[in-house]
Amino acid sequence: MPSLASLFASPALAAAGRFSRRFALLALAAGPALAAAPAPVTLDDLIDVLRQQNPQIEQLRQLQVAAQAAVPQALASANPQVGFIQNPIPSSPFRFGASEGFSYTLTQPFQFPGKKRLAADIAQDQADIAGTQVDALRVQLIGQLRATFYQLLALRHQERINAENIQRLEQIKKISKIRYANNAAAYVDYLNAQVAQSSAENDLFALRRQIETTRQTLNALVGRDPATPLEVRGEIPALASSIRTLGEFNDLALRLNPQLRGSELQIKAAEKGVEYAKKAYLPDFQIIATAISNKPPWGASTDTYGMEFDVILPTWFFQKEKAGVDQARANLIASRANDTANRQQILLGVASAYNTLEQARQQVAFLRDRQLPQAQAAWRLAIQNYANNGQAFSDLLLAQVNLRSAELGLLQAESAAVQSWASLVAAVGAEADSFELVSH
Repeated sequence: MPSLASLFASPALAAAGRFSRRFALLALAAGPALAAAPAPVTLDDLIDVLRQQNPQIEQLRQLQVAAQAAVPQALASANPQVGFIQNPIPSSPFRFGASEGFSYTLTQPFQFPGKKRLAADIAQDQADIAGTQVDALRVQLIGQLRATFYQLLALRHQERINAENIQRLEQIKKISKIRYANNAAAYVDYLNAQVAQSSAENDLFALRRQIETTRQTLNALVGRDPATPLEVRGEIPALASSIRTLGEFNDLALRLNPQLRGSELQIKAAEKGVEYAKKAYLPDFQIIATAISNKPPWGASTDTYGMEFDVILPTWFFQKEKAGVDQARANLIASRANDTANRQQILLGVASAYNTLEQARQQVAFLRDRQLPQAQAAWRLAIQNYANNGQAFSDLLLAQVNLRSAELGLLQAESAAVQSWASLVAAVGAEADSFELVSH
């Protein structure tokens, strides 16, 4: 299955060797044991560890195992009942040695044909529903992991842009100092450049704290201690030239989303629940086999045998059975309403992520093609003119601020676009960035 990088038509990342990839995964799973020198890991590495170690996924996975174990229990035959009878006993029920007869009984109850199979089918549907919950949570967490991973990459790029901005301010400081020495500028120009540089350095400190918080979030998502050292490797993928329409994404979501599969299974289980509740009007049975001995108290040998067939009829006036059918029908109506609500919420989530992605794509195109080139040209002219005594210091600082804003704006728009893509993939219900999601 193609990666997101290939879907977005970005340059392919350098492929790591098989040994280095396995070592990265071992380092990621080992945690503190390799904390001194963590090997850089890719997004795929983190997704693999999330699938294996995330405690929320493991919890739902075990609940699915527990639900699956209910199926053979529903199919199993009812437990037989063995009885010992001393009868009759004169004078006192505890004079076993004085009894005139001794009997063994074996009672085997069984349900009306079809009841047990229907109960097992309902239990299987519940197990399948638990499986869709595992899939839905995994899709959600992988989407969240992707978005957080791209956010971390964007923050690292933002750190680089801030460092370059500090270098530009250092250049301004040097030029203003030279101009002041030549009596071509006021000393306040140098001071203002120094203040601007200090402010940029302070922003860099705050940004590094944000980077560390994002690293901790990634660790928590994959099921590790948030404080575990983590180094990532990757690039923010470029946007594809075209993707599918919103209508096509909606169709994919209705076909792929595990929450919808779960709600559809819930409807099937509820329909079977109504059928099962109606079967309560049908009787159940039991067979009792008896071996009778005339040699009490323990009947060393049997002399006669008996056989009893019982029919267990529904309760008087069918009140309990009618209430059970009403309950099952109410559950069916609730399941259908839940399915409708799920469809509405999923389509709303797809539309929201799609609109956010389209807006980010337009913003990226505008910033990349218009605003950033203009800001770069304005900065070059401003620094040259200021150095040649032909530009006011305030204009130079404004050009520097506009360039920094344009660079950060483009980076944030690109980050928002890939995070929106990750949200769209999760809203559709896909774990991987499937080729189906990209326009042909």
